[in-house]
Amino acid sequence: MNQYSFSFTPGLINEYKKVIAPNKGKKIFRNYLLNEYKLPTDLYVLQQKISNPDIQAYWMTEAEINKLNSFVEEALIRGFKVSKSAIMRNIIQNLIELYKNNPIKQGEQKQQIFHIPAGTKSRLNKFFDEGNLTFELSNFIMNDYIPSNEFPSARKIELELIHIKTDIEVFEELDEIANDYGFKRGGRAKIFRDALVQFEKKLLRDN
Repeated sequence: MNQYSFSFTPGLINEYKKVIAPNKGKKIFRNYLLNEYKLPTDLYVLQQKISNPDIQAYWMTEAEINKLNSFVEEALIRGFKVSKSAIMRNIIQNLIELYKNNPIKQGEQKQQIFHIPAGTKSRLNKFFDEGNLTFELSNFIMNDYIPSNEFPSARKIELELIHIKTDIEVFEELDEIANDYGFKRGGRAKIFRDALVQFEKKLLRDN
C-alpha cells in the first residue's frame, strides 16, 4: 500500500462524504474501481481543467494503482492523454450520482482503549495522522486482515495505550475471529494486536 495524491474539483470530496460515510467509502470505492468503473464514452470530459483544486491523498493497493494506470493507457489508445487525477474525479463523481438518492450512512460507533507494544504508535505515525490511522486500520481489519496464528502474551513486554473509535462492525469482526480461535476473556485485544502487527508489516512491505 502506497500513498498517492490526486487533485479534485473544489468541494467534490465533501460531496462524496455526504453520500458515503468515510468509514464505508474505501471499500465501496475499491470495489467500484476494480470491478465496475469504465472510462466514459466521451473522453473530453476527462480533459477539463480545474482551478484551485483540492489535493487529497489516498492510500492505495498495488491492484488499485495498476487499474488506474490501465485506464490511462486505454485512454492513450483511444487518442486522449488523461491523468490519474482526472480518472479519480470521474470515479468520485459517478459514485456521488449512484448514491445521492440512497446515501450510505455511518454505522454505529464504538470506542475502546487497547494495550499495544510500546513504540507502535510512533512508527505508525510516520505513515498516518491519528485519524487516518484508525480509518485505514479499520479498513484493513474488515477487508485484508489474515490472522497470523501467533498470539504471544503481552504481559512480559512494555506496553502503551491506543484509543480506537470506529464502526461497531469492526469490533464485531474482531470478536468473531476471537471466537473462531476459542478465545474467551481478552480475545478481542489479542486479535486487535495481531491485526496491528500485520497492518504494520503490510505498510513496511508496500513502502
